Amino acid sequence: MSAEFGPLVGDRAFRESDAGPDDSAAVEREPDAGAWPEGMDTRFYAESSVTLPGMSDPGANCGVWGPQDFCDECGEVGFGPSQCEQRGCPNCWWKWSGNRAENITVRLSAARHAAEEGIDKRAVHTVASPPEGEIRTLTDVQQGFRDAYALAKERGVRGGVCIFHGFRVREDAKREFYAEDPDGGIWAWVREQPEDWRSLTYWSPHYHIIGLARDVEADEGEDGDVWRFQRLDREGGRSAFRPFKLTDKECYNETVGTARYLLSHLTFESDTSTDSVRWFGSLSTASFSPEEEVSEGALSAIERQVEEVVGSADDRGDGGHQEDCECEECGATSRSPIWEAGGALMDRSWCERIGREQQRRLAAAFELAIGERRPPPGLARPTTEEEMRETFEAVL
Repeated sequence: MSAEFGPLVGDRAFRESDAGPDDSAAVEREPDAGAWPEGMDTRFYAESSVTLPGMSDPGANCGVWGPQDFCDECGEVGFGPSQCEQRGCPNCWWKWSGNRAENITVRLSAARHAAEEGIDKRAVHTVASPPEGEIRTLTDVQQGFRDAYALAKERGVRGGVCIFHGFRVREDAKREFYAEDPDGGIWAWVREQPEDWRSLTYWSPHYHIIGLARDVEADEGEDGDVWRFQRLDREGGRSAFRPFKLTDKECYNETVGTARYLLSHLTFESDTSTDSVRWFGSLSTASFSPEEEVSEGALSAIERQVEEVVGSADDRGDGGHQEDCECEECGATSRSPIWEAGGALMDRSWCERIGREQQRRLAAAFELAIGERRPPPGLARPTTEEEMRETFEAVL
């Protein structure tokens, strides 16, 4: 699950550890062209109204333990902490990014596979940066998406996914990062600092685009009153993504790694569901459907390989459900999520095999999970396995 990008022209390549606790691919630093000055006098409304993944409070029940799954062979109940899977949650943002990166990679890979000519399968990574001071409000951010789409299509990107970043790392913080030379990348370093992340960054909005293009007309220009459009290449001017082959896992690895890196410091409006990941052009949801454009067999192959790259079901945040987890009671490795227990308990032959006591325990766990049984006062929100087992025995 490890693949390296080659060094980027004139820059240092970062591993995906820049994004979080995984290292599935190396990815590049933010480009400097198009960056706003750090010392702009004005503080914009949009700057204080947006945040980054993992920088908010957990969901109300995130981390509370409960029944999660059961053994398909003996019915033994498995317990684990709940996950809110919200992008702002410090516990769940990494799994959220895995889910989003998986969706992005499947959709983009399906479009590349569906393209008839080899050159039409080419994927590129570009960045559109607005003029200094143009994006000041949340309305400006939304208009910026449309401007970035239009510029990308004008420069040769016929469709793709657009991810908004509102911040860049300050120069003094960069110098401190390079002096420390930690194993991870700069955004992982920002997350680990005792200072608030905002003190290490500044408002400099830009839009990353991963899309399909035969060629891209880039403009690396200096500061000015026009949008800047950059193409991020590997060493020697090669495309950021290798030629697409359905069975080449490294193709998926590159896309997943880039997507997770970009999602690690995605910028979104606080306390809303407004999305900062948008599809446009030939890959918009109105224009492209993987299920319609790609055969069932090919789409299944893409989904399977992307899932393997992103990680196991537990890594993707499936609430603790692990199909290959060995049961301590019987040694079986097949498990089902707890919400399927109701149907299992209607299977007479299976119930006879697991016995009446196990049926009773599984039924109680199922009813607890769906809210039909409530634990006694003081035991309602267990935060450890020991507390959860105490709660469960009380419920029984």
